[in-house]
Amino acid sequence: MKKLWFGLALSALASPVLAQQTLSTASPIPDGAETRFCYYEGMAYSLDSFILVTGDNTVTSTITTREERLLRCVRGDDGGMHWKPQSTFQVSK
Repeated sequence: MKKLWFGLALSALASPVLAQQTLSTASPIPDGAETRFCYYEGMAYSLDSFILVTGDNTVTSTITTREERLLRCVRGDDGGMHWKPQSTFQVSK
């Protein structure tokens, strides 16, 4: 009888562990998604979408410029989607 209770206790403890391992290895991105979307900061963008990425130029302390880059979601020769630069702007502060 003790073996039965011990076996039930072990199986009850093993079930949540197995479920947690299954969840941690599951991908939130479906298979083949890279052929349908471009990704930026956790968001999926469709073909021909545009995003504007901005950042400060911190190369030198004497020149302060902000760079803005316009990117477009395009389909590559391999069928995958990726961001392609369209134009770059530098704005002096």
